[in-house]
Amino acid sequence: MIDFFEQVNVLSQVRENLQKMGIKTPMPVQRQAIPALLKGRDVLARAQTGTGKTLAFLIPLAQKIEPGRKYVQALVITPTRELAQQVNEVMKQVLDGLGIATLAVTGGRDFETQKNKLAGKAQVLIGTPGRLLDHIEKGNTDLGGVKFLVLDEVDEMLAQGFMDDALELIAMTGPERQTMLCSATVSEEINKLGRKLTTNCQIIDIDPEEAVVKAIQQICIRTTEEKKPETLMHLIDRLNPYLMLVFCISKERAKEVDAFLSGHGYNVGVLTGDMSAAKRKTVMKEFRDAKIQILAASDIAARGLDVEGVTHVINYDVPHDADWYVHRVGRTGRAGKDGIAITLYTPEELRWLHNVEKKLGVTLEKQTVNGRKIVRRTRIATARRREAEQKKEAPKSRGRNSVADKRHAPKTGSNRRQISRQAAREASMALKEKAKKAAKRK
Repeated sequence: MIDFFEQVNVLSQVRENLQKMGIKTPMPVQRQAIPALLKGRDVLARAQTGTGKTLAFLIPLAQKIEPGRKYVQALVITPTRELAQQVNEVMKQVLDGLGIATLAVTGGRDFETQKNKLAGKAQVLIGTPGRLLDHIEKGNTDLGGVKFLVLDEVDEMLAQGFMDDALELIAMTGPERQTMLCSATVSEEINKLGRKLTTNCQIIDIDPEEAVVKAIQQICIRTTEEKKPETLMHLIDRLNPYLMLVFCISKERAKEVDAFLSGHGYNVGVLTGDMSAAKRKTVMKEFRDAKIQILAASDIAARGLDVEGVTHVINYDVPHDADWYVHRVGRTGRAGKDGIAITLYTPEELRWLHNVEKKLGVTLEKQTVNGRKIVRRTRIATARRREAEQKKEAPKSRGRNSVADKRHAPKTGSNRRQISRQAAREASMALKEKAKKAAKRK
């Protein structure tokens, strides 16, 4: 039987490289994006990290590069240096044996070293907007020959304010380029950007629920702020994770988690936005190599980090944005594998939990810290509403609204009181009349 990659005419060398990487069947985003890109169409894809979107654009990219032409032919723009480095590592595996030179151009690396490598005529650049612009302004490279462009994590690029720099880079590319935009979420602003940057664009919408979250067991556990550290340690002892990510609402919280876990003898590290690039790289390498079992992180680590083997994600604090919840839990259940995501919530955080569930259309399974399932009242209420909708029964009305003709309606409390007073007056008058008649007979 001809496999998908052979059927869509992926290069034999690339197919061989995919087999070495253990890639046998395409993910949903790959099944839609690869044929479209190979046919020359632009693509706007809603797909979070972990859905296979990186290979969705790297496989067609391999077919677009001419190895004999020593200038930049493809550009991948990312919002973070970590994501750029990861994409470059995957790209090297996909392009192995094709004679195509790639280079990651990001901050946190020696500028002169990058300049010398650019002089070697890399054909594919992957980088962050700021550092790419720095090299172009110095005349170290140019983008006039770019014919394949990828904007990865567009929503994060907008959120971090990098889009102006990215648009400046895009303006330097050739007008006949092919473009792919990837985003975990698609807003009207991103749709407008897609219309501006693409032509004959194919829209690919990989629902987070279908793409990743279905492979993840999503659990919520009620606790208190005082008991959160104790609850977290209890979960670690019970679950014995291979690799666990603990996400916190701020860098201060992440450092607190790191402090109390290390103080109790756990193998833990911390990753926050105020760390130097060298320190972050060291921590991530130790985590990938499983030298660190538990990584406490602020939300900066929720985007773009691709670490195989993360078995558990703990939301130590409930994210205030449903998108951040998706990005966090997407660190486990990677590439269709199973994973467990547990959200700890306090009574004060319940509204944020409901916000996440409402936005994503899910109901997290409620458990005790020992793993016993608890039936949630929200599920019961939902079941009752659905049952009522199926029966199509109108709610029973009371009082005057229970009948169409108000003349036959039951009397209200006010009417009943009026009738009672009238009856009392009539009874009193009858008694007086009877007394008068009796007096006359005497």
